Amino acid sequence: MIEKLKIKVIYDDFLLKIRLSEEQIKILNMLLNKESITKISMNLSISERTVGYEIRKIKDLYNMYIELEKSKLNALEK
Repeated sequence: MIEKLKIKVIYDDFLLKIRLSEEQIKILNMLLNKESITKISMNLSISERTVGYEIRKIKDLYNMYIELEKSKLNALEK
């Protein structure tokens, strides 16, 4: 997920189509900059557990985004 979101077009499209909270966007950007969970936690003044939870939510939303895009492609092929 992280490697694909480093591609600006994919990143922009993901943020356009999927609503992330401001905190989730900050966490995602820090992940893309290879920040550790501990550093993200300290920078945002939230627990590491909360950071992990938000990362899982972002991954779930990314997977939903991918499935949505695949279904659009499948619909176009029919």
